[in-house]
This record gives sequence, C-alpha cells and structure tokens, in this order.
Amino acid sequence: MKIESGRGVGPSTGAKRAGGTAAPGFAPSGPDAPQKTAASTGVSGVTALDAILALQVEDQPGGRRARQARRGREALDVLEKLERALVMGHAPASIRAELDHAQRGAEETGEQGLDEVLREIDIRLAVEAAKLDRMLGAA
Repeated sequence: MKIESGRGVGPSTGAKRAGGTAAPGFAPSGPDAPQKTAASTGVSGVTALDAILALQVEDQPGGRRARQARRGREALDVLEKLERALVMGHAPASIRAELDHAQRGAEETGEQGLDEVLREIDIRLAVEAAKLDRMLGAA
C-alpha cells in the first residue's frame, strides 16, 4: 500500500474571538480571519481497505460446504452414541446437550443434495432430542 503525503491538515475555520460576531459592514482580515477551505475529497485508501476486509469476511462456498459436512458427520456420531447408550439400557442427560450442540450452526451450502441430507439429519436430531426429553422426564 502506498502512502502519499498530501496537503497538511488545518483548521476548517479560523479562531473565533470571545467577543462574538463582527459589527455590521466589518469583514475581518489578517491572521484571525476565517480561512476558506477546499472541499475534501474521498479517501480511496480506506475504501480499498474496506473492500479487502469485506472479501476476507465473506465466506467461500467451499469452506461453508466443508464446515457443514463436518457438522453432519459430528451429528451422525452423536446419534450413534445415543443409539449405543439406549441399547445398553441407559440414556445419559449429557447426550441431550450433545444433540443440541449438533443442531447449532446449520447453514445452506448451495449444494442441493448436501443441504437435503443435512436437513434430514437435523430433523432426526430434533426427533431424538424430543424422545430423550420424554424418556428423561418420565424416569
């Protein structure tokens, strides 16, 4: 990034006297007179920096896809853990928190097939969470 030295920054108006405004027909001149300033121009460096930061913040579709695929795998692992616990005859409440955590962070990837599978996984998570709530509430 190139930094150029431009005009110096000065006051937009001159210093005002404590006495208030000048008498009618009197225009002050000299060092205490208000100075005219040119209209300021836009700062292109700031706009370029904003654009770069916006591009960095914007999520790439590949990153979103990978993140959602990882979330789907983790959700399936939690469902498998719940299945094993139920087969063994117990349903720990800690799995309920894992089910909630697995549902967080859902977002569209733009890939229709993956999005449909992830929605079905989310539905299964919600169903199993409700069944677990009912089971833990009844016990």
